[in-house]
Amino acid sequence: MAERADPRVPDAVTADGVTVTLGHHGTRVLDGVDVTVPAGTSLLVLGPSGCGKSTLLRALVGVVPHTLPGAVAGGLRVTGIDPRDVPPPALAARVGLVQQRPGDQLCLARVDEELRFALENRGADPRTMDGRATAALAAVGAEHLHDRATHTLSGGEAQRVALAAALVAEPDLVVLDEPTALLDPAAAHEVGALVAGLARTPGPDGEGSPARAPHRSVVLVEHRLDDLGALPGATLVLGREGRVLAHGPTDRVLRERARDLAGLGCWLPLAVRLEQAGAPGPLGSCAADAWLVDLAHSVPARPAPPDRRPAALRARGLAVHRGGLRAGRARRPARPVVRDVDLDVRAGEVLAVVGPNGGGKSTLLRGLAGLDRTTGEVATATGDPVAMVFQDPEHQLVARTVREEVAWSARLARLADVEGRVARTLDAFGLAHRADASPYRLSGGEQRRLSLATATVLDPPVLLADEPTFGLDRAQAAAVARVLRERADAGGAVVLVSHDLSLVAAVADRVAVVVDGALVTVAEPSTVLADDALCALAGLRRPPLLEWWARTGRGRGVDPGALVRALDTACDAACDAACDTAPDTAPDAVASVGGAGAPAPGVPVPAEVSL
Repeated sequence: MAERADPRVPDAVTADGVTVTLGHHGTRVLDGVDVTVPAGTSLLVLGPSGCGKSTLLRALVGVVPHTLPGAVAGGLRVTGIDPRDVPPPALAARVGLVQQRPGDQLCLARVDEELRFALENRGADPRTMDGRATAALAAVGAEHLHDRATHTLSGGEAQRVALAAALVAEPDLVVLDEPTALLDPAAAHEVGALVAGLARTPGPDGEGSPARAPHRSVVLVEHRLDDLGALPGATLVLGREGRVLAHGPTDRVLRERARDLAGLGCWLPLAVRLEQAGAPGPLGSCAADAWLVDLAHSVPARPAPPDRRPAALRARGLAVHRGGLRAGRARRPARPVVRDVDLDVRAGEVLAVVGPNGGGKSTLLRGLAGLDRTTGEVATATGDPVAMVFQDPEHQLVARTVREEVAWSARLARLADVEGRVARTLDAFGLAHRADASPYRLSGGEQRRLSLATATVLDPPVLLADEPTFGLDRAQAAAVARVLRERADAGGAVVLVSHDLSLVAAVADRVAVVVDGALVTVAEPSTVLADDALCALAGLRRPPLLEWWARTGRGRGVDPGALVRALDTACDAACDAACDTAPDTAPDAVASVGGAGAPAPGVPVPAEVSL
């Protein structure tokens, strides 16, 4: 039975018919959102890319309307106050925010200064600052970054520091926009477990009095549900038009609305996906094991490209220095971030680059693209430049509209039929309806798709993509995977940096493991994923399906890529069949799942859904 909220403590969030419009033209993003988050509880927000999840978080912390142009209508209170009535700095005393792109919120030169800055803004006792900063960094596994310059952090390292900066002031409400998106799988699981334990309700015995252990609540947007551990107690689902599709206890929402969530393209935990695909039992049961083996064998493994294929991109003795082309011109150049790399990327293959945060994956990609200072040899077979997709899409935006952005490089290259190429590319990435929008007004997921569109419109012989599925829902991530695979199947070479091991298994021909700036090995996905010691070294914590493969499926002749693709196909088929037979319903009709009342604070999803 759900615990009653303490009547002395205001709800963390109360939204009554909240509608949010953005930009000078008043584009409606959220429409009539009703949700309550009692103090000491947590809420998971799900929905397709571009549905308004990040906009909801920005409204909660006052970024909209105080910083971004827009309007918030309806009733809204956060920790007892209306965020529209107070400036964001005042609200920040109660609310901590971790943004989708962590670099957007790091502003000081060093990591320790960043955390002290958060405490100074809240008037903390100077004598406690160093200890609190150290404790916050340790909580997110980033104590080794204490003295680092913030501009040298990798995306995953910056994500940990941003989370520590949000937690260091012990806010009443923590608002997190995909806090695990840029983390390696092992780090994502650690941070996911931390996030799962953030919500806190004081006990009745005085030890948990509000003065000593205040109520703390969590609102979380996340795609990587299998990496989170126990999920938040309640879930809010937003439809494509920014309206509430479902709200209720997480286990019931995920199960009872699985078809709707799949239809929207949302990620679902493995246990729910197995049910959806028709598995005869839970993972690990004899019946489910046999079913998965048969399912994987129904999809042929992808043949490896012949070794005799020419190298489209070649590196020998490659070393890459951090900081761009001017880096390292000091009297004593710093030690290279990546060193001694010998690598051939073949025409017709997808090469995945994996490894721990800060290990040098993105630096290697920038070196292959000629964007950072290098020594050694790196060249393409044709002499043509490579196409590059950056980890942060905004780093490569140059035009005023989405259509102009995609056309810009095509016109620069003097390609034929630019308008036709642009139209086909916009359709392929689901951006045709946003063609006249400003690239800077897109959601994070839409910007990611745009960055891929600007690179693939050129049909490049070599495509380098850094975390191309970061911030995307399942449907859009699958579309990106298809585009990358099709580039290789058409004879191109693709180098993909990713923390998504399911994506790696499904599309990659070979996997390069980079640890501490060194290329440890290059091997087939099955070889890398089966090596427990290598996975531990590289932070490659296998997701549940691939863990089952390593322990059970591999011994029965199952290919990991075929397994991932087969389950995706089965889930999609089940969703299509259910949609064909179900009665017509309004796609964004509100559904309160599981009855009234908030779930018990701190209670994880039951074992069959807990990840």
